[in-house]
Amino acid sequence: MHALAINCGSSSIKGKLYYISSKESELEVVASLSVSNISSKGEKVKIKVRWEGEKGNDVNEEGEDGGSVDCQCR
Repeated sequence: MHALAINCGSSSIKGKLYYISSKESELEVVASLSVSNISSKGEKVKIKVRWEGEKGNDVNEEGEDGGSVDCQCR
């Protein structure tokens, strides 16, 4: 099962996607999301996604002005 936690502010959105394998286990971070410059006039909206992979195989993706970010799941 997955859970998504989102924190919305006036100029940014942050979130984390967690994987939950059972009731007793800890949450495992699958991805972190950051969207910034939402209310900055004249600035491009910046999107950053960090997919947590196997050791040393984390994937960082960035886009501007709502550019598409492709999921590269493990």
